[in-house]
Amino acid sequence: MKKTPPITDEDIRLFRDAVSGAKPLPQDCHLPERPKRRPKKAVTLANSSPDSHLFYFSDLYEGVFPDSGALSFFQPGEDPHLPKRLKRGEFQPAVVLDLHGLTQEKAKEELAGLLAYCQQEHLNCACIVHGKGLGILARRVPNWLVQHPNVRAFHTAPTEWGRDGALLVLLKTPQ
Repeated sequence: MKKTPPITDEDIRLFRDAVSGAKPLPQDCHLPERPKRRPKKAVTLANSSPDSHLFYFSDLYEGVFPDSGALSFFQPGEDPHLPKRLKRGEFQPAVVLDLHGLTQEKAKEELAGLLAYCQQEHLNCACIVHGKGLGILARRVPNWLVQHPNVRAFHTAPTEWGRDGALLVLLKTPQ
């Protein structure tokens, strides 16, 4: 390996002479601001039990979805471009539900509670994080969502919201 010679006083004087008239460059690039996320709120549903919202979900129903790639769905009568708009991030979720580590029954209750909460609070977009793992919830959650009348569309979430381990869901809100 080649050794570099030590810097001498003459080298320092030459460098200072060479850069004596230099001016600092102004910064001309600005980083885009990230959208501010709403702080998480505790979910409380007024006058309702979790079981009252479960009647929409049947475990026997199996939707037809591709085995690989992005999951995409829109209700008949809705704009067919809604899933693409979700994919592009045109809708920001107001609430996030994380189902990691839950059983199927508990996940179904939490999902029903989330959909009821969104209806109560007039929220039109939610992110449901089901995770990848063995893929049990990844298969069940879309089947449950397809059955719910307030779900307008859903799509696999963009990278910043969880990608293949999450879904962005667009919901109907009361008029």
